Formats: sequence, structure tokens, C-alpha cells
Amino acid sequence: ESTLSAAEEEDKKLVVSFFVGAGRIKMKVRQFVNVVMQKYGRSSSLYTVSRIKAEEQLFYRSTAEAQAPATSQQKENFNMALPSSAVVPPWMEIMSRMPPAMLRFERSSSDGTKLDFLPFYERSSGGSSKILCLDASGRSFLYDIDAGSSQPVPCLNSPKGDNPICFSITNPEALDPEQADALYVMNKFPVSRNPCNFEVLKYSDPSSCEKMEGWNWHRLPSPIDYVDVSLVKCHTLLHIDGDPIFLASSPKGSAMGTHCFNTVTRKWFKAGRWTLPFFNRAEHVLELGNLWFGICNSSPNHFCAIDLSSIHPDKAPSLLYNWQDLDLPEDWVLLDCSFVYLGAGRFCITKIFEFGEDEDTGHPTEMGAVISGVEVVPSDKTLQMVKHKSIFYNFVRDNIVCVF
Repeated sequence: ESTLSAAEEEDKKLVVSFFVGAGRIKMKVRQFVNVVMQKYGRSSSLYTVSRIKAEEQLFYRSTAEAQAPATSQQKENFNMALPSSAVVPPWMEIMSRMPPAMLRFERSSSDGTKLDFLPFYERSSGGSSKILCLDASGRSFLYDIDAGSSQPVPCLNSPKGDNPICFSITNPEALDPEQADALYVMNKFPVSRNPCNFEVLKYSDPSSCEKMEGWNWHRLPSPIDYVDVSLVKCHTLLHIDGDPIFLASSPKGSAMGTHCFNTVTRKWFKAGRWTLPFFNRAEHVLELGNLWFGICNSSPNHFCAIDLSSIHPDKAPSLLYNWQDLDLPEDWVLLDCSFVYLGAGRFCITKIFEFGEDEDTGHPTEMGAVISGVEVVPSDKTLQMVKHKSIFYNFVRDNIVCVF
């Protein structure tokens, strides 16, 4: 017999079968991609944020140019006879330095703890300017690159560990559209000793009795099934009749499966025993067949897409597309990857690798990142991925912490 309340049962029904409202606004095209760097050596406490102009550095002038025979043949010729693993493919542009830093951050403590940088804007808004910086103790600062401004915000109710999960939505209760973003942050491994594993940062109106005016953190219920037992490996967002629904997946432990959080009712419920097939996160793209896109969590970690518009508790959604987004020597070892949806079917994909081999130890000698531009376009009632440009950045003076 079901132990769910009537409201929880209704939420579960909506997850099993729902539609995205036809009035939802399509995403604006982003111009910039933010690249967070950390210096090596004595300056390891220094972080910088640079911006890549995606249209110029990652994409050809048109889809047709990217598909042109000369461009494709150049890549195919290299793939036929790959040289040493320490050699960067000749068709890939080498970036010796990132564009000038727009922001600089210095970690105050010398205990080796890291800073985390979170995008503070709804991904479908086309924005890329606001960045929230968190330290290990939960202190936070909000920066706006376009405005050239910074402002302190209250500390988190409790720290969220390294690389916390985050997502932004529009706060429907906001009176000022300039302060309408709401940033949700959750510990990847919720623990009972942490008094607050999940919270949201939103702007409080002067008429509200909850908090003082300004940006404030609000506690949210923890995903009970995950506490002390499961690591959240992947997450994404759904929209059910206008309500943003956060999905979190865990592949192991007693909480194995996918759980949902309704950001309006603030209640958790389970979607099913299946898990999302993505690395870290997926993003819903309405204009590309109403599908969810991301990087596959299994080797060789291709760019992929699934349909979550109608899901079943007992049946995992299957991959609809699995595209090889990058051609590299087989002995390049993937360490991390991420992606950014730019709008108009264009994506920026970042993959970090170890490569090369020390003759004495056999250990990798090099580390670097490949940042690629790809485009997904309709083709004969299906979707096709078109590769554009790729740039390689070698980690010599610094390394890439994250790209968003």
C-alpha cells in the first residue's frame, strides 16, 4: 500500500507523464564562456576568470563551412595515422594563453582548501555574467562581470563540500526582474552531521517577514534517502506545468535511483530505480526536439541525448543519440568533462586529459584541456551533430578549474 501523501502521489504522476508548456521562452544565444583558472606553485591561492568569445574561437562562420570537404578531410587525414600520444592533433588550435582575466580571486587561508565557482543565472536566459564564489567555510561573494561589481552575500547555513551541485531558476515571487534569479546549492554527498545539505539563495523583498532585504540563503529539506549513504552523480531539471523539478541520480547504495525535488512544493519524491546516463549534469533543450543533452558517463564519454518528457518508474530512459564529439589518440586519459549550452543548437564541450608517458615511471607527463564547439542540427526527421573548432590549452602555468 502506498505511503505517499495525496500531494506526493500527484507529483509522481506528473513525473511519469508530463508536457512542457508551449509558452516557455526559448533560450537566448550566449556570447561568452567563462573559464576559471588556478595558478600553479606559490601562486596556487590565486584564481582568475577569463572569457572565451565562443562565436569567434569555437565556431566557423556557418554550419556549411564546418561541414565543408576541406575541413572534414583535414581531420580524417590525421585520424588515419595518429602520431605519439604527446602530440596535439594538427587540426586543433593551440591556445598558449587564455584571454586577459576579467576577475581575480585570492584564497585567504593557506590550508590548501579550494574555492568553488558557480554560475548564478538561469541557463535558458542567455546570461553568463553573474558568478558566485564559495570558500570551504561557506562564505560567499557575488560577482557580476558585465557590471564590474561585487557584493558580499550572507554565508551558507553550512558548507556544501567540494564541487557542490548547483542550478538556477527564475524566482516566480520576485518583484524586481533584475533580482529574479534563485540559486540552489546542494552537497553531493548529503550527511546527517551537516545541519543543512540543501539551500537556495534568493532576493528577499522588503515586505517579506522571513529575512532582511537583500540576498539571503533559505534552508531546504535534504533528500532523506541519500543522507549518509549515496553520492549524487548526475542531476538535471524538468518543468512540469511551469514548476521546475530538480532530478538527482545516484548509481550506488540503498538510495540507488533518481529522486525529484519540486521547487514549488519543496517536497522530495522518487522517480524510479533507474539512473540518468550523464556525467555530472544534463540540460533540457526545448528547441532541439525537446531532449536532454549531456556527456555520457561511460567511456568513451561521447556527447549524447535522451528523452525525459515521458518516463516510467521501472524503465530507464535510453540514449537516443550518442555522438563522437572528439577524435584524439586512444591513450589520452580523460580526467574531467563538462559542457555549456550556448543557444541556437550550439554547445561548448570541455574535456581535461592526461597524456604522454615518462620513460622511467610510465606516468603521464602532460595535462591539458580541449575546448570544442559543436552544433546539433535537424536532418531528415532526426538530429545530427556537426563539429566546429577545437582549441587545446596545456596546463603549464595554471590549470582549468571549471568552464561554464
